[in-house]
Amino acid sequence: MRTVLLSSEREAAIERRCKRKRTAKIVAAVLIVVVAFTLFFAIVLNAKGLGVGTGNTDGAYGTVLANIEGITEADPRIIDIAMLGAHDANTASLAAGNPIDNKPGSDLFKQLYPVSAGFQYRMAVTQAVSPYQLLMQGVRFVHFKYTYYDGEWYASHSIIGREFEEDVKDVLRFLADHPGEVVVLLLQSTSFGEDQSLHTFHDWLEGVTLDGKNIYDYVHYDKVNVFDSEFAEEGRVRLRDLHYNDVTENGASAGVVLLDRREWDIVQAETEESAHSDYFFDVDSTLAHQWHSRMGEDVLLEEIEDYAVEVSALALYRWKLRVNQTQASLSVESFGDVMRDIGAWSLLKFAEKYNLTLLESENFDNWLRIMPVFQVDFANSDHGDFNRRVNEKIRARNEEIVRILGEEGGNYENLYL
Repeated sequence: MRTVLLSSEREAAIERRCKRKRTAKIVAAVLIVVVAFTLFFAIVLNAKGLGVGTGNTDGAYGTVLANIEGITEADPRIIDIAMLGAHDANTASLAAGNPIDNKPGSDLFKQLYPVSAGFQYRMAVTQAVSPYQLLMQGVRFVHFKYTYYDGEWYASHSIIGREFEEDVKDVLRFLADHPGEVVVLLLQSTSFGEDQSLHTFHDWLEGVTLDGKNIYDYVHYDKVNVFDSEFAEEGRVRLRDLHYNDVTENGASAGVVLLDRREWDIVQAETEESAHSDYFFDVDSTLAHQWHSRMGEDVLLEEIEDYAVEVSALALYRWKLRVNQTQASLSVESFGDVMRDIGAWSLLKFAEKYNLTLLESENFDNWLRIMPVFQVDFANSDHGDFNRRVNEKIRARNEEIVRILGEEGGNYENLYL
């Protein structure tokens, strides 16, 4: 009887030892996984490399409109001219470790910043070179974000960049050197601080000069119909009626078309209205544009095609500037989106791949006809020779526009038949 008890106790002891070993192995495996994931996410969330080069910087496209034969005679509308656009064109100056913008909803980003600075930086930078270099690579639709931070205006896209004055001077430098070129400049605020407003910003722009000229010196049109309203003061310029010769003084000067958004949802100080505010068209009233916020090649192509069909069906070419805003953003709409978010590594890396995919789509030429502004991240990417090839496509479309208008008496409707 005692022998049986001893045997049973030994078996129980052996079972306990085996169980402890199994538990130890499980704990060890879990710890290994935890450590691996901790190291992985520490690297992913803090790595600051963008994964791409600087793209084309040869300055080959400083002139893209002025040297098209017959452009002043054809005098196309601004909303018909094909343009390469740069989304968040002033983000190359952002740096990991710079402060987070004070825009609404930024508190969570600030709290996570100490452990995710690299990731937030990689998801904030959308262009690899300065605005001036982008303009020299053919960009003509320039989107800037700016913010008022610690008493100064700065470039911003979640993270603070350089003083915004330098971005504006980049545009002024280009305009000074390139008569006959058109730049559509969209300025978007993220925060006005406690004592600034859209009007004080418009006044501030007057003081940003290069060789004695400010941005308003390149505005060659009269006061605008800001919201494209039927009830606006008579004689105000509508974007739909603005032509190449209006903006460039018949090709003799470079010209800028100013756009911004009347930021009703961003807190502003009560300030006097700026006289310069009469030269900014409201982007949401005068543009047709849609944010494609999904990851993945198929879904992105499908969304762009759906929007192109909608824009065409509504004949928006009659009164709106149409933008193919093709950069996608982080998405959590599906597990596949989340995995692609991680795999994209940076917005620049994502754009490097998908800009080429869009350009090589069988629908691209039709998109460019329906939505003449092709706005992307990494607009000067050299992957697959993107920057050169997209400029050639845009040039061909603008030459076609000039030819059609020249042959058919300036009837813009014929551009879309």
